[in-house]
Amino acid sequence: MTSTSPYPAVSFTITAQDYANASKLHTRRYWARNPVPKLFGVGTVAAILLAMALSGINPSLTIGATGGLIALVCLSLFTYFVRIPRQARRIYGQQKTMQHPVTASWDSATFSASTKAVSGTTAWNDYYGWAADETIILFFQSPALFQMLPRHALTAEEADDLLTHLAQSGLRRL
Repeated sequence: MTSTSPYPAVSFTITAQDYANASKLHTRRYWARNPVPKLFGVGTVAAILLAMALSGINPSLTIGATGGLIALVCLSLFTYFVRIPRQARRIYGQQKTMQHPVTASWDSATFSASTKAVSGTTAWNDYYGWAADETIILFFQSPALFQMLPRHALTAEEADDLLTHLAQSGLRRL
């Protein structure tokens, strides 16, 4: 949809998979922007390498340290691919308002969304930032709170129009 239509409207219902995708994107953004996970990873690798060097490359310590490093990687992968989607599906099942049909629209200044329970319009400059991937677009109200718009609810033209409005709004991409 082009910008000649001031308020393109799309209707959709968020699914458990949509919320899982949103949670995974939120986690990727957190891991990419927050120094704590990076410092933890670097610190762990440094501690393992230091322990190995101080032990004179003791085989049992080397095996233990390598096992610890592999466990750290496996824990991160488990968290991203299993724990986060499972938690998102559980939260989706508990939060009934997330399961209502949504109608959303936007223009150069605002994003609006409404369900049978709630409706609201937010100016682009009132958002904290935004993020998008191939499955979901997130509108952050704070580093932890976001609204979501699944890509499957948009045509290619609508997605381009929305992303153009986001880029032109000056809102930062997270």
